[in-house]
Amino acid sequence: MPINPIHLDLDAFRYLRKRKFWVDLRKEIHRDDCWGMAARLSFYFILAFFPFLIFVSALIGFVPVDPELLSKILLEMETFLPERTYTWFRDFTIDLVNSQDSGVVSIGILLALWWSSTAFRGMIGVLNRALAITETRSYLKVHLLAMGVTILVSLFVITSGVLFFGDWLIQLLLQQITVAPYASFQSHLQTIYSAGRWILLLVFLNMGIQIVYCSLPAQRLAWTLVSPGSLIASLCWILGSRAFAVFVNRLVGFETYQQLYGSLATLILLMLWLYLSSFFLLLGGEINSEIFRLRKGEAGG
Repeated sequence: MPINPIHLDLDAFRYLRKRKFWVDLRKEIHRDDCWGMAARLSFYFILAFFPFLIFVSALIGFVPVDPELLSKILLEMETFLPERTYTWFRDFTIDLVNSQDSGVVSIGILLALWWSSTAFRGMIGVLNRALAITETRSYLKVHLLAMGVTILVSLFVITSGVLFFGDWLIQLLLQQITVAPYASFQSHLQTIYSAGRWILLLVFLNMGIQIVYCSLPAQRLAWTLVSPGSLIASLCWILGSRAFAVFVNRLVGFETYQQLYGSLATLILLMLWLYLSSFFLLLGGEINSEIFRLRKGEAGG
């Protein structure tokens, strides 16, 4: 069967209009202990986070794109992380990437790939549990799958980074396109591009999450460009991360956390952000799994 990469399953969204769906979803979140599983998954993410960035940085070195792309991606993270946590995270990551010994780069890439796939290996068990699927694949196959998804997501990050963080695109347009009767065309184009970046972020984030949802479970799910779970998870991550940053920066203040946790405050806030991100990822998986069960029941399976 040929794969249609732009397949849209709009019929799945009809379940979101039913009150019973949300009641059952709340029960499933409680039954699957999503808050506890989010804590477990966030631990995997903290282990995999920096190796993943090292791996992405290594791939960027082999791709003819802006050499400062990783720095630009890190710069945009300021929108979603508390100010002090972002500063620590950026400096630590840049130092870590720059300290890699080029003489052992191949071994470093393999180790980074192995450790960065830890989070996706953790996601396999979580999604299988949400879908009520028994894992039947071998240990080796699971690990190779996780590593393959890590590579795919890394390439996806680079591609989306080129589009979303590539200021060269708007600069090229501004240099090449002029409309004589429309004096403010270039300034309006800049405004449209700035707003469009958020749409691009939502689209690419949704597609990245869909790769995880469709590829990792023991029962391969049909690919669709957007699903209710991936769309809601993407929106929750963007809005939730931004709200978390505003809450820490303006309402509570970093100093409050520093009084409680001392020098560990920045790391604690990073872990809290990863915990929220993990829960949103699980929430989307639970939404898709609930729709999967409802459809299976309607089909008499």
